[in-house]
Order: sequence, then structure tokens, then C-alpha cells
Amino acid sequence: MNRFQSSLLLFSCLLLTIQVFGAPRASGPSVVNVNYSFSSPQAVELNSLTNSFSSALQASDGTIWIAWQYYLDKGVYATDKAGVWSSILPLPTGSVYINNPNFAQLRNSSIILSWASNQTSHWNLYYRLNYLGVWKTITQLTSGTFDDYFPSVAVGSNSTVYLFWQRVFSTGSIMIYYKTLKNNVWSGDTPLTSGTFQDLTPSALTAYDGKIWVAWSRVISSTSNSVYYRNYNGTAWSPEFQLTTTHYDIQPSLVQDRNGTILIFYSRQMSLGQGIYQQKLWYEYTIDGTTWSSETQLTSYGDSTTPLDDFEPSVIQGIDKSLWIFYSSDYPLGTDYNIFYIRSNSISPTHNVVISQVQSGPNAFQNNFATVLVTLSNQGDYPETVQLTITAVNLTSYTIASAVTENVPAGSTISFTFGWSTTTVPLGTYLITVSYPRLTGQSSLAAGGDSAQYKYLTLLPPIKSPGCGFMLRNCPI
Repeated sequence: MNRFQSSLLLFSCLLLTIQVFGAPRASGPSVVNVNYSFSSPQAVELNSLTNSFSSALQASDGTIWIAWQYYLDKGVYATDKAGVWSSILPLPTGSVYINNPNFAQLRNSSIILSWASNQTSHWNLYYRLNYLGVWKTITQLTSGTFDDYFPSVAVGSNSTVYLFWQRVFSTGSIMIYYKTLKNNVWSGDTPLTSGTFQDLTPSALTAYDGKIWVAWSRVISSTSNSVYYRNYNGTAWSPEFQLTTTHYDIQPSLVQDRNGTILIFYSRQMSLGQGIYQQKLWYEYTIDGTTWSSETQLTSYGDSTTPLDDFEPSVIQGIDKSLWIFYSSDYPLGTDYNIFYIRSNSISPTHNVVISQVQSGPNAFQNNFATVLVTLSNQGDYPETVQLTITAVNLTSYTIASAVTENVPAGSTISFTFGWSTTTVPLGTYLITVSYPRLTGQSSLAAGGDSAQYKYLTLLPPIKSPGCGFMLRNCPI
């Protein structure tokens, strides 16, 4: 029995018989060939104590943040800027003992750190923001007669924060829950999974098309775990899809590379014969969000004499165009667990223009002009020409701009302002949508910036002229 299996004993694995939606597999030309190559493992740190459950973030300023659990549930982190790692620092959690730290970044560039801590006789979730290098107040997120672990944050294109986690009940049921932060108000706790199964260690992702993806590991039997996933399109959740079967697959991590391909990495138990096992990292990918590649093994070192375990991948698309896979491993001696990373080849060249911001209103006056500000970010490697279409929809659809050509150089971010004459437009609240046709050579999953919405433009009654007699304005001579 390996280290992770031992830790799961407190969850008392149940034998379950289930019916699932299976994720379609690659067949023939339906999946474009994607070639990944990977470096040898590099250590973030090396010491004689257990290091586990890392969480990585590629920040918008180019800094890589990595947090993890260090010996007896202490939280630490380090940063990498331009290839230089900082010293290892304690996480500012206000508590010595914490579990499962997670980093994410909000649309205003704040870093959000979330974690689990037992300060109330139960494990609850907490978070803290770092804005411009200053850590803000610690806030408790959950409470109750259960235990919450493994927070994972995704930030929607409309700035909504989605927090997912694993909740353990005294009955032995383990479910994935989530809550959202909108307009500085947190929602209540909402179950994502039914509670019929034991669902563990969620990983969240905001895809370029605006969908929120969540992957997790489901206990099938005492020796079998499968990776599942769902996604949310802003209106409804998809069904559950089962990605892996008949194996012991745990701790999935979602990432979308700069070409638009979505990958899921996970840790798989592998037999070395004679009752000896080791955990290795595997991955699968999809270029259309539906059909998946075959399973590919990422790490392979270790043998029956020295079995080596690789756990808990946390994967980011680096600003250097490579994927970075952080994980915990007892490589190379099979003794102490430390944090390592593996880098992929450069994911390039790509076509990818994202509508990163749409602003309008929130109010405009009838018989005047409303303005719509559109910001385009060319995250690909080619200069692109896009044709923007902007519409306003209430009971009727109005075209603000149609197939307006804009040029966006590679690596640049450019904003454009459009005016909308509202003289004959009825009063009301309008949904503003900006879109462009997919670029030639652009992946269907990379076209996430091709449609963005602003939902709060309200058209108000016109401002009337004060007329003659008010400050002697508009009076005939």
C-alpha cells in the first residue's frame, strides 16, 4: 500500500457499481496529432522531510508561484521570476498547520491563496488576497460538522470566482462542492457531485471559451479510482464524463495550453510484479473538448528494486510557452518526498486572439451614444486580422458594429471604442456581445476569446434640455 492509499483509509473506500457517460476516445483523423516532449525532472527543493500537494500559478506578470505542504502540514511557497527561484517562505495563513494550499489569480491581478485549516475542531477553508505585494485580511469560507479539503479556484471571463473543494461527511460520504464570488459576495455551498460515490481532489480550469472545467478522482473500489470531469457553459453543467477506467488513477490536474488543447494529468498506480507497485504520471488531451487522445505515460523511472512514486501533479501553461508539471516524488532514492517539475517543449507557433475585456455603461441615455470598449489580446505567435461584430440584445437584437476589421500584432493588447446610437432603441437592460469568426489555423478550443459578453448596459430615459430661463441658457435673443 502506497503513501496516498494509506492517507485515504480515513475515507473508508466503498465498493460501488456505477453507470457513467464515457469520454469518447481518439479514432482516425478526428484528433489532430499533438506532439509533446518533456525534460528530465528538476527539483524545486530537496530535504529529508515529506513535501506534498503542490499548487502552481503562472501569474500575469511572468512570475511562477508554487505552494505546497511541508512536514506536519506546514504551508510554504516559492516564486520563479526569469528563471531564478526565490528562497522558500512560510505561507501567510495565520496558522502553523494547514493542508492543500492553492494559488490562483483574479482579473484585477490579485493573487488568491486558499487552504484548509483545522481551527474549529473541523477542517474549514480559508483564503487571503495578495494585491500589489500586500497580503490582505484572512477570510473563513466554510464551516459546519464536516471537513473540507483540496480547494481549487477558477476565475470566469466575467470575473466570477469559482471555488471547488472536497467535503468529507461523518457518514463516509465524500462530495465535490463549489461556491462563487460575484460582486464581492460569496454564494452558499453547492454540491457538484451526488454523494452516491466518493469523489476526491478537484482541479478547476477556466478555458479560453469561457467554460469552467472541473476534474476529480472517483473511488470505484478499494483498488480502482477513475478520473471524471464536467464543465459549465455559464448556464448549465454538462453531464459527468468518465475519462479513465480499470486503473487506480488519482489527483487529476487540468491545464489548457496556448494552442487551446486541454490536458488532464494524473497519477496512476502501476504494478512492477510480485506485489510491488509505484505511482507514475500520465496524461490525456482533447483539441475539441469532446474526443480524447489515448493515454500517455509521462514518468517512467523506478523498478522493483527501487520503486518510485510520483503524486499530485499541478500543471500550468508557462509564459515561456512551455507546460510546467509540478509534482511530489521520492525520486531518485525512494526515500524522501520532494517537489519537482518537468517542462514540455515550446507550445508554438499558435493562432490565438482573445477578447479579454468588454466594457459598456453600466448606464446610457436614450437619444445619445452608448460606448462599447473592446480589448483584444493576441496570445499567439502571428499578427492577426479579426472582424469584430458587436450586438445588443433585449427583446430585439441591435447591431452596433458588423465585421469591423481590426489588426492585432503578435503579443500585443489593443483596445477599441465603438459608439451605438440609441435614439430609437427602447429603454431596458441589454446584453452586449462581441465576437469574431475563428481565425485560420485556430484551434476550436483556442477560440475562447472569440465571444465575450457584458450584461449590464441599462438604457435610461433621455436627459431633457433645461430650456429658457435656467441660467439664461437656450433663450432666444
